[in-house]
Amino acid sequence: MINRKVPHRADLVVLVHGLAAHRLMMHSLKQSLQCAFAGIVNWGYPSLFSPIEAHGQALAELLEQLDAKGEHDRIHLVTHSMGSIIGRVALNHYMPRQFGRFVMIAPPNRGSHVARHLAPYLGRICPPLVQLADEEASFVCSLPPPTVNELGIIAAKTDFLVLEPSTRLGCECDHIVLPGHHSSLLWRRETGEQVRHFLENGRFKRAENTLRAAG
Repeated sequence: MINRKVPHRADLVVLVHGLAAHRLMMHSLKQSLQCAFAGIVNWGYPSLFSPIEAHGQALAELLEQLDAKGEHDRIHLVTHSMGSIIGRVALNHYMPRQFGRFVMIAPPNRGSHVARHLAPYLGRICPPLVQLADEEASFVCSLPPPTVNELGIIAAKTDFLVLEPSTRLGCECDHIVLPGHHSSLLWRRETGEQVRHFLENGRFKRAENTLRAAG
């Protein structure tokens, strides 16, 4: 659902949650961003039982629909965990004409060791676990990097699901590590402030009282 509050910039932000989650997980981020941007789409999808490609195609179709309306100057993408991989797949299918900036939060860009351990037991009923394994031949590790100009990545300092090195791609223009766990990162005020700062400036905010660990 698109927020219709009056903003000070005519951009749209699309939020995408992760595996075994719900769009309510992104509600705090939505609240942090809704006063700064013309629209917020908090996209939800059934994450457990379909492969990542299916979700990526569905998100690509949404992006194309939003782009066709031509109601916003730019379309930004903010994703959490597996949602970041879905975002990468979606942009490979369809790149909005006026795509803005892409912020990934705790993304398993180089896979997850937890997914690798769970895949032999739960992979048949939850295909994404196999795809997210931190193995060289896995889906996520074989996926080409996103072709976006401004990509920012936020890692959680205490993340037992996605280790900090696994969040990196090498093509990001900024990378930071914030206090928090894999999911609790979404509810921290600082995370919302950093996401907003990157969407507005193309860089994360660097200050002594915000974070010390940087890329």
